[in-house]
Amino acid sequence: MPPRERYRMIPKKTVFLIIIIILCGLFLVGGTVTASPDLSITPTPEKTPEIYVASEEELQIAYAEWSGSRHANTFNQGMGANTTCAKCKSPTNWDPNNLAQDSALDCYSCKRIPGEPRPELIGGEGVSQADWQNISCNICHQPVGDSYSVAIAFWDQASKTYISVQNTNELCAKCHEGQHGFEVIKEQEVSPAHNGWACTKCHGAHGAPAACTDCHDPQAVSGAAEHARHPNVNCTACHDAGNLGLWLDENPASRHFSQYIPKRYAHTVTSWPSHNLSKSVDCKRCHHPANREIPVLADEVGCKACHPDGEVIFWCEFLPRDANPNTALIKEP
Repeated sequence: MPPRERYRMIPKKTVFLIIIIILCGLFLVGGTVTASPDLSITPTPEKTPEIYVASEEELQIAYAEWSGSRHANTFNQGMGANTTCAKCKSPTNWDPNNLAQDSALDCYSCKRIPGEPRPELIGGEGVSQADWQNISCNICHQPVGDSYSVAIAFWDQASKTYISVQNTNELCAKCHEGQHGFEVIKEQEVSPAHNGWACTKCHGAHGAPAACTDCHDPQAVSGAAEHARHPNVNCTACHDAGNLGLWLDENPASRHFSQYIPKRYAHTVTSWPSHNLSKSVDCKRCHHPANREIPVLADEVGCKACHPDGEVIFWCEFLPRDANPNTALIKEP
């Protein structure tokens, strides 16, 4: 049959349906090409960290602790240059551009004839006590409205911004860093007894003072008898693991007056409760120094002080013993 005849045999409705199907197919193919899906990924916005703000009750509790601490009363004259001391003692009063800054970190700036007053630092400008801000809440906490964030951060006066810190030890280290002899953080890092502890495990978070007896009862441990025999000896004098020098503090204005205590050079030689501590004790540090360069703090000690019930079988382990005590000839009268 000729093609023309075959075409005539196809119904018109069928031809129309075929054309519609072809057009729909072309439309779908074209739509697939022109309307390809967007493969870019829209990032999910990160959740903004929630800021916890201290309540009025929490502020009152923190203020009560802080107001009785040394952080609330740090003012000193600083020899006419207390703007340099303010870097730690009152950070918002610190002037990083003051001419005395370089001199304050140079030990030779204070060298003088013994007994003479320390010279005032060139360019030092004193801050009056009325303007002195101490170490207030806004040094460690960012203000939020009429309160403060409970998260910790450190106010950097030089950049006028808050610096984030990971923990309380990092925060405390901003001032207790050792530049002027204050080796608290370094001592704590190597302490056999309290290694890895946070500062606030002993010290109040807002400056409440701490004492060894807050956790340790000196009369309820194996060394109770020795503790009772040393009432004016600071705990850290015996338990210091850093081999610091020891002395009797004879300054009536000192917190440690009349105590035997470690000493360290921090601006000047001063009593220093060691933070590098150990449970073990070496009595020879006071009673039997290893050489004559170390002064004997307790130059007299009787046997009965340690042996009230009389002699013992074994030689005292704290006293050096002659390896061969019978070699010396003794002449009888």
